[in-house]
Amino acid sequence: MFVNKSIIWLVLISGVLITSCVSQSTSTIPSVSTASLVQPQPTSEVFIGIPPIFDPLVQSENESVEEFVARVAAEDISYHYPVLIARTELEEKSNLYFGIPSDKRDVQQCWFFEINSSRECTYEDLDSAFRDSTIAKIFFAFAYSDHVKSLFLIEYFYPGDRQYPTDSFRLILELKDGKWVKKSILPLYW
Repeated sequence: MFVNKSIIWLVLISGVLITSCVSQSTSTIPSVSTASLVQPQPTSEVFIGIPPIFDPLVQSENESVEEFVARVAAEDISYHYPVLIARTELEEKSNLYFGIPSDKRDVQQCWFFEINSSRECTYEDLDSAFRDSTIAKIFFAFAYSDHVKSLFLIEYFYPGDRQYPTDSFRLILELKDGKWVKKSILPLYW
């Protein structure tokens, strides 16, 4: 009988000790929800075609679309080397295969970009640029617009390479909040 009482006491004391240890250990561990353990994963951007531009050039105040296109061409194509940039008109907008007219008589407006400066060019600048074969020239022409996006064709004539003297590009501008933003500029292959 004594053995039965001592076993009962031993079971009771063990139960009390186990219960108190479990209650103490659970009270010191902070409760953590499973929702906070699952970290949200960033969504990946998948694109097809034109990659998004995260730092686009934006048309500045009092800058015409043509001046903006000239600035984009100077920064993205000439890599800040001195260059004459001229606006011309496409001869046939229904067939872009003919490219951009690039004779002196076709120039309707032009700018001269040098390192850290730009200015509208004069007739003397234009004349000098066409006589000097060491000056790079960029010609651009408006091709199409739907009042939200505009397409310009650009041809870059760089000096020094007789085998491949030109590169062609297409520039797409997008209208956002009343200003034109460069959406993309990509090489154009004929």
